[in-house]
Amino acid sequence: MHNAMYAERGFSGELFGSGTKLLYAPHSEETTDTHSQTGRYSFVWDVAENRGYVMSDALQGYAPIASSLRVTNVSLNISQTAAQRVSGHTCEPATATVQLNDGSTTEFELLRAVDLKGFPIHIEKKANPAFTLSLSKIHLEPEPTDAFSPPDGFTKYPTPEALADELAVRQSNLRRRSSDQTPMIPGMQQPHY
Repeated sequence: MHNAMYAERGFSGELFGSGTKLLYAPHSEETTDTHSQTGRYSFVWDVAENRGYVMSDALQGYAPIASSLRVTNVSLNISQTAAQRVSGHTCEPATATVQLNDGSTTEFELLRAVDLKGFPIHIEKKANPAFTLSLSKIHLEPEPTDAFSPPDGFTKYPTPEALADELAVRQSNLRRRSSDQTPMIPGMQQPHY
């Protein structure tokens, strides 16, 4: 398990991995108004198959996702610069060059924790769009394989858009029902529609 932070936009959550599969579960935003919550989504991605799922806990549903882009080559260049301390770990700097099947190439600056078998705990992409990914609370232990599949009983939707649309409709109906059941205050007239 890893806590991930996408710094520029402030996303944070938990990242799990097993073999070629990844599971990212964003932390839900704290709010006391249950009607303003959009529902928690999590994402499963199989790097080898180049596809996965987006899942909604609130809707108890999931939808398949895929990409035509594939990584064709990754080269790692370990830097000769001095090691750095990050979050209590001695890290060696490195550059990862990733090539995709569309011919594009992207470089990532890494800080790889020596005590975590070279696991990158800081990943930075400086080219547009730039981003920084920081990982903390890292545990190198196996995850159950069923964590990387939609739970039994989840409804399959054809697309992520259909999943989001259904959730929006249900939340709108819930808000409408809640406002229709507002208790009357003595002396106040019931609105007519």
